[in-house]
Amino acid sequence: MNEDKPYVELLLSSPNPHSSFLSLSQTIWHQQDVTTCAKKNALQKVVAAYEEICQNMHR
Repeated sequence: MNEDKPYVELLLSSPNPHSSFLSLSQTIWHQQDVTTCAKKNALQKVVAAYEEICQNMHR
């Protein structure tokens, strides 16, 4: 897995990156043992990965 972009590779390895993005985002948001700051950072990375995937799909 690419250590620089693990979320990109994770989403691309899914048969449906769109639903995986939603599921992963929801899973991060509902974690009980994680600080709000950590959730925000993880969600920002997931959103950035999803945006990169969407941009590449339209090229």
